[in-house]
Amino acid sequence: MPTQRSSPRGVLVSLLASGLFASIFYLTAQLSSSAEVVWAWRVFVTLGLYLLALCIPASRDELRVLFRRLRTRWWMPLLALLLASIVGFELWLFMWAPMHGHGLDASLGYLLLPITLVLGGRFLLHAHVSRMQWAVVALAVVAVVVKIAATPQLSWVTIAICVPYAVYFVVRQRFGLDGPLVFGMELALMSPLAVVALVTAVPGPLPVPELMGLAAVGLLGGFGMILYLAASSMLSMPVFGLLSYVEPVLLVGVAFVLGERMQGADAVAYGILAAALALLAVEGFRAARRRPTTPEVGAAD
Repeated sequence: MPTQRSSPRGVLVSLLASGLFASIFYLTAQLSSSAEVVWAWRVFVTLGLYLLALCIPASRDELRVLFRRLRTRWWMPLLALLLASIVGFELWLFMWAPMHGHGLDASLGYLLLPITLVLGGRFLLHAHVSRMQWAVVALAVVAVVVKIAATPQLSWVTIAICVPYAVYFVVRQRFGLDGPLVFGMELALMSPLAVVALVTAVPGPLPVPELMGLAAVGLLGGFGMILYLAASSMLSMPVFGLLSYVEPVLLVGVAFVLGERMQGADAVAYGILAAALALLAVEGFRAARRRPTTPEVGAAD
C-alpha cells in the first residue's frame, strides 16, 4: 500500500473542522430538544448538502465509482453498513455528551483518539511516523496517564469515542472507502433511523428559535464532518491523528463554558498536551522549510 503524503491544505482543513465541531458542541447544549432529535436533524441537513453536491457531474461520477467499489466483494456492503453504524453512534454521542454533563469525558475520548489513530496507522496501515511524532505520542500517553490517575474511573463515554472511531477511520482507509461521498452514503443508511427518532421524539411543532438552532447544528456539523473526512484523505494517518489533538483542547474550553470543572491534576495533563501540540507545530514549520529540497513523507509539506 503506498505511503500517503500530507499537505498544508490538509492541515488547514483539519483545524477548521475542529473549530466547527467545538462550535456545535456548545450550541447543542443550548437546545431544549433531545440528543436524538438533534442527531436526526444533523443527519438530514448534512445529507441534504451531499445531495446538492450530486448536481456536479464529477460527484455523480465519483458516486458510480463508489458503487462499483462496493460490488467488488460480497461483504463490502456489510462493511459499509458497519461503518455507518459506528459513525452514526459517534454523531449521536457528540450531541448527547454536552447535554448531560459529560463534556470533559468526551474531550478525553477525543484526546485518546489521536493516539489510537497514530498506532492504528502505524501498525495496520504501515504509515510512516517520524521521531518527532513518536515524541508527541509519548507526551500524549503521559498526559492520559496523569488524567486517568486523577479520575476515579474512566467513563464509558471516553472509551466509546476513542476505540470505535479509530476503527472507523482505519478501516475506511484500509479498504478504500475514504472518498468524499462515502460519508453521504453512510448518512443515507442512517436516515431511516433518523426518521424514527423524529417521529417518536418530537411531541409537536418546535418554536422558531429552536428550529434555527437545530438547522445551525446540522449545517455546522455537516460542513465540519465533510472537512474532517476530507482531511483524513489528504493527510497520512499519523499526521491526521496528531492534528486531532486540537479538537479535544477546544472541547475542554467549551466544557468549561458550560460549567464543567476538572481536578487540579487534570490541568497538568492538558499542560503536557499543550507541549505536545507545540512540538507538532515545530515539526510542521521545519517540514515546510525543507519542502523545496527534501520533502518528507508523513510530515506536513
